[in-house]
Amino acid sequence: MNAEILQRPIKKQKEIEFHKPTLSREDLKGVLECLVDEHLSSGEIVERFEKSFCHTFKFKHAISANSLTSAYHLSLLGLGVKEGDSVILSSYSPIAALDAIFLIKAKPVLVDLGKHSFHPDIAEFNRKRSESNAKVAIFDHTFGSLIQINKYELGETSVIEDYSEAIGANSELIPVSRQSVISICGLNSENMITTGNGAMITSNDTNLSNVVRSLKTGKSSKRLFGEPKFDYSLIDYQAALGIEQLSKLGVILERQKKIAMAYMQAVQNSRLETYFSNPTEDTFHRFPIVVSNQGFEEVERYFKSIHIGTKRTIPEPLHTVLEENKLEYPNAERLYQRGHCIPVYPNLTKDNVQRIATAIRRIY
Repeated sequence: MNAEILQRPIKKQKEIEFHKPTLSREDLKGVLECLVDEHLSSGEIVERFEKSFCHTFKFKHAISANSLTSAYHLSLLGLGVKEGDSVILSSYSPIAALDAIFLIKAKPVLVDLGKHSFHPDIAEFNRKRSESNAKVAIFDHTFGSLIQINKYELGETSVIEDYSEAIGANSELIPVSRQSVISICGLNSENMITTGNGAMITSNDTNLSNVVRSLKTGKSSKRLFGEPKFDYSLIDYQAALGIEQLSKLGVILERQKKIAMAYMQAVQNSRLETYFSNPTEDTFHRFPIVVSNQGFEEVERYFKSIHIGTKRTIPEPLHTVLEENKLEYPNAERLYQRGHCIPVYPNLTKDNVQRIATAIRRIY
């Protein structure tokens, strides 16, 4: 009689979520204290958060807003953008920027990414900026890959620098958040630090800051006849969360960079690509890998089968939103069709990071 061989069931690996906010007991305590004290409007805690932001990043002015869209809207208006004006931006810029342009009824002018780059193609940007006579150019540090804005020809075009994905970056070459007269930092649930939703507008230009602040509703905002004010205020308990998050930004950045270095090594030992060009200074807010020889769905199924959460590099590139010809945006289209963002948040365990790095090496 043949003996039966009993096999131990294979233990199912625990799911690695794509993203988890870096929240602590201290964060939640601050929010709870606000709620207990009935801080349910915009008041002294918001003012304290704005001052903390100024102190941390050495700005004269910080103006909070309740979303990235509202921050873009206020910034564009502050720079004098009106209906019909052209605003130039990458096809990979945040959808919030496009929505703000729509609110003003300005004209978006899109630029493809550079080849093997997360940033706008320089030659195409220079040509389209000149042809469109763009009033404002929008640049962002996509995925935490730092962009050097002075490589682009700007002429009389004003700049908005979005450093949502590069907050706290320390670079000798690129003065992150200071490459423009006004800059923006998003604070939503997937940003490096979060207030749940929201953003901060920062500037060292007092006149411009006063104009931007005057566009919001609030005690210090004088109303002129026929001039709308925008209810874009952050709430105190959101600001309480932001203050606590801001205090541990350095720890978050250090941990995230350490995780990304493990992925960079894994990519170098594989057939995959990533376009981070300055790993010693980039912040790796998200970590995209590009799989050239397999379809998106096939790779997505692979990660699902080993219980690793991933996402597309972007929900939809702006050229698709505007229904423009995809053939005119080959580099943005390639990153969208072949790119996968893998988990890189600080709460990942050492075992999580090892599993993800191993999964990268096994893609052929």
